[in-house]
Amino acid sequence: MYKTAEITAHQVILELLQDTLPEVQRSWFDANIGSKNRDELGNQFISLFSLVPRYITPDVPEYKPEALSRLEKLYPGFAASEWNNQQLCRVFLMVNLPLERNEIILKLLFETADIKELITLYKGLYFLDNAEDFTLRMQEGVRTNMTDVFEAIALHNPYAYLYLPEDAWNQLVLKAVFTARPLFRIYGLDLRANEKLAFMLHGYIHERWSAGRAVTPEIWRGIEGFVDEVIETDLYKVMQTGTPLEQEVAAKILENNGRCWNEIGADYQALISNA
Repeated sequence: MYKTAEITAHQVILELLQDTLPEVQRSWFDANIGSKNRDELGNQFISLFSLVPRYITPDVPEYKPEALSRLEKLYPGFAASEWNNQQLCRVFLMVNLPLERNEIILKLLFETADIKELITLYKGLYFLDNAEDFTLRMQEGVRTNMTDVFEAIALHNPYAYLYLPEDAWNQLVLKAVFTARPLFRIYGLDLRANEKLAFMLHGYIHERWSAGRAVTPEIWRGIEGFVDEVIETDLYKVMQTGTPLEQEVAAKILENNGRCWNEIGADYQALISNA
């Protein structure tokens, strides 16, 4: 399945890099990457991908509003994520691979990539015209034990929301809970809420409570909309015994009122960061 768009990742990323790279870096990019056709880039992809950090610094570009708007249309959540020039150069290489060869070529790189390369690969898959062809690769990535790589997959990345089947999506959310990742940064979290996930999260809450341990207040976000009598009882319990933020969350669900979940998540993240 191929995506189509009036603007392409090739056009937007090329214009951005040519506009923001320092002169020496831009000259190298133009001579070695920007001026080559798809077949040439396909034949030299792995070597060029590995060379990028030698010639391109990992600076975060200053986006013009128009460029950022176009990137956000191509990649929902782009503005909230952190992309540097090295990653953008590497993604430009990815989107210019010949479609009939990109699965084979990227498979070779995934098997040998270091952590920084894996982060870019997983972040960049959504940009591909045949992104859906890499669903199994993304499902495999969800099982990684490398925190930075998992964050590249789970946070501010629209791929999981759009392409992962329900069981794999649920596994991603549960792993984010288990590893204390900020749930408010998972793109499409509310839109992919489902009953199976809600009851798995509720079961996890009881496991933590039984062990005398707390849970992130954000976990209730995945349960909202699936409240039965048992869950309702637990929410009233939280209203009586929880922290102020937990009480706010319980009241939000029970009364269907209150601050948005992203604000609550950001507050909780700030709270634990300053602890």
